[in-house]
Amino acid sequence: MNPENQQIRTILVIQLRAIGDVILTTPVFSVLRKKYPHARIHFLTQAGIHKLVDGLEELDSVIVYPFAGMNIFSMMAFYIKIRRQKYDLVVDYQCTPGTALISRLSGAALRIGWKMDRRQWAYNLFSTANVRQEYVAVQKCHALEEIGINEVNRSLKVVISLQEREMVQNYFEHLQIDEGRFRVNITPLGKRPARQWIPEYITALSDELIEKYHAVVFFNHAPGEEASVKRIAAMCRNKVRVLPLWPLSTFSAFLSMIDLHISYDNGPKHLAMAAGTPTISLFATDFPVLWNPPDDPGHPYLVSDVPCRFCRLRECPIMICMKQIQVADIIQKMIEIPALQGKILL
Repeated sequence: MNPENQQIRTILVIQLRAIGDVILTTPVFSVLRKKYPHARIHFLTQAGIHKLVDGLEELDSVIVYPFAGMNIFSMMAFYIKIRRQKYDLVVDYQCTPGTALISRLSGAALRIGWKMDRRQWAYNLFSTANVRQEYVAVQKCHALEEIGINEVNRSLKVVISLQEREMVQNYFEHLQIDEGRFRVNITPLGKRPARQWIPEYITALSDELIEKYHAVVFFNHAPGEEASVKRIAAMCRNKVRVLPLWPLSTFSAFLSMIDLHISYDNGPKHLAMAAGTPTISLFATDFPVLWNPPDDPGHPYLVSDVPCRFCRLRECPIMICMKQIQVADIIQKMIEIPALQGKILL
């Protein structure tokens, strides 16, 4: 079988989670649409995240994977639903046991997955692009080389509705934040403590942004983090706004309406990039080459120069890597971002 000679009329792309991984999959849709302009392209992901991509012009449908309440009968019904779509091509970027089973039971003639010994039964085309030291969005495009597609796309996308933007605008007006104010969002916490910056540094950065650059500073948080984030905000000399726990779709609209997002490498960072907002990323445990677009002046990053960097640890008792990144380092990156020239009051 020559994959390049196969007629492809229906395509399923799979990436159930997480937020950043879903956003980093969006460049693939444009590549597939260009190659197969008349094909039906579906995307399988999880509830909540699906609203970030539902409505992209390259997609014909977004399918929500029913995590909640799954039993043997609902699972079988879901597999039958997938089978009835008669996909010609499945591209599985998740490659978990569950998504591998979906790929195999889809009946698709072409099934692409990452090359993993324990998943050989699920796919008939295997990509090793995920082990290359390059931007993950590019890796995902390179996986399509297995069917003869060599195009690469780095442009992330997210759907932002007018209704969500109006909701955020009302929030700004309620806080009496003028349209021209320099707006900065910071993510203080996250799932991996080893990636997080030092709270005292966060407060020092926030105060400098407010006092020297006349910024309005926001902190966002995930479920269960609100109390901790409010404690960090209370450490600041100046007023920092802690965002409500919005749905992802509203938070994306917010990110599209601010001037700068600062965080470690996480979902909000990739959302901000997709929304067209400049970002500054702090790296320590993970490789920037994988998770930051190469040579993009709108999205600079800082990485610690310590022997143990890129350790991939989730937790660390000493955190020397993040202690090395200073407020002045972030400020310097900020004032060098082209899109902020004229916005920052020096």
